[in-house]
Amino acid sequence: MHAPASLRALRNVLGPGLDLRREWPAADLVAGLVLWSVVVPQAVAYAQIAGLPPAAGLLAAPGALIGYALLGTSRSLVVGATTASAAVSAAAVAPLADGNAGHYAALSAALALVSAVVLTVAGVLRLGGVFDLVSKPVMTGFLFGLGLTIAVGQLPKLFGVPGGTGNFFEKLWDLVRDLGEAQGWTVAVGAGSLILLVGLRRLRPALPATLIVLVLGIGISAALDLASRGVAVVGNLPSVFPDPSLPDVGWQDAVDLIPAAFGIMLVSAEGIGVTRALAATGGYRVDTNRDLVALGGSNLLAGLSQGFVQLGGSSQTAAVVRAGGKTQLASLVGAVLVLLTGLFLAPFFEDLPEATLGAVVIVAVFGFFRVDELRRFERIRRGALVAALVALVGVLALGVLPGLLVAAGLSLVVVVKRLSRPEVGLLARDPATGTWGRADRHPAGEVPVEAVVVRVDGPLFYANASVVKEYILELVRTEGDRPRRSSSTRRTPTTST
Repeated sequence: MHAPASLRALRNVLGPGLDLRREWPAADLVAGLVLWSVVVPQAVAYAQIAGLPPAAGLLAAPGALIGYALLGTSRSLVVGATTASAAVSAAAVAPLADGNAGHYAALSAALALVSAVVLTVAGVLRLGGVFDLVSKPVMTGFLFGLGLTIAVGQLPKLFGVPGGTGNFFEKLWDLVRDLGEAQGWTVAVGAGSLILLVGLRRLRPALPATLIVLVLGIGISAALDLASRGVAVVGNLPSVFPDPSLPDVGWQDAVDLIPAAFGIMLVSAEGIGVTRALAATGGYRVDTNRDLVALGGSNLLAGLSQGFVQLGGSSQTAAVVRAGGKTQLASLVGAVLVLLTGLFLAPFFEDLPEATLGAVVIVAVFGFFRVDELRRFERIRRGALVAALVALVGVLALGVLPGLLVAAGLSLVVVVKRLSRPEVGLLARDPATGTWGRADRHPAGEVPVEAVVVRVDGPLFYANASVVKEYILELVRTEGDRPRRSSSTRRTPTTST
């Protein structure tokens, strides 16, 4: 069924992600409501990872949702606060802020603006292919280490003890040393929040577990006056509404944030991967370069709203897809609801226990602990597991930003190694079908006697030509008698597996 003229006109003005059809808006309205139930608690919780008050999350979310909805090419991707982007933001801003809370918030907004410029320029220059160079094992290891770093930073909130400083191991030692001073009521709130979050996600995955736990936490905190019992709460939180303005930072601060902005571009690979997977499932195409520009637009609005860096989130997107969302109209509906929440419901979070927020963040990073992927890397290629573990340990020992540099460097090393040392496989022919395939993968195939037939698994060019040549010559030598060309081996195999 074709869209009416008004919808077609709107579609021509807005991004491809708003591919409106007559039968879709109702589903998008429901998905927008579900999105609101996911984005609000995550915005409040992930602001804690970024080192900011909950208000920053509510200020950043609407602009991020609107920016991508108007410019992006994915029908379902949700752009908002993510654990990775918030952690990178905190790691980049903290050394520059020097303990000044106001300057810290301004630098966080400035990083969003600098990231907007980097992402937009990358999209305009059509650098979307860079994401194809990011090694999956390396990124898996980086995210695993990042998840552990975030979790150990949130655990003190669950015990009511001061947070540590330094790298993962130093923070962990500080936590262990201070456990004797744990506050009973805080431990009860934190443990209860964790158990309820995990239980709801496993037993009732369709329910908005995070929102339910936050509401219960606020209700119990207010009813029992937990603040008077030593439980830390969010505290005074006035109504918030975006008031676009440039953050109060100098040019040198902006220049200092440029390396971190490139780091933000690297971790945006997660969102880009989500858009590609959704497009493949939905039978449509996405433009990675335009999506980079769209992410730039999202961060421009988030930064001007005094928020922090926002990227494509897999958990928020999954919620929209499960709710039946068809277009970016769901994000626009969610943005309006988040605006109303900040305007009218922000004070509602004043009694929210910090321990509950910490539990939300810890459960959120569970998805980074991909032990199954590490085991798969070990089965497929031991070198991939080594690369993942090096990236993981790099984050734990060096910190988030140096660890990100290690991950980027390892990805580059992996690409260079594969290009300079491509696999060369001896081919065998299936006697039944006549097709060719790698002899080590098709043991039933027959290797020709008169010739050595090989396949180079990768591009052949000047940097690897001599290596491939030496490998083929070694194959010839190991075959015994020098192979001879004959009429049965002159034809190049046209089909292989």
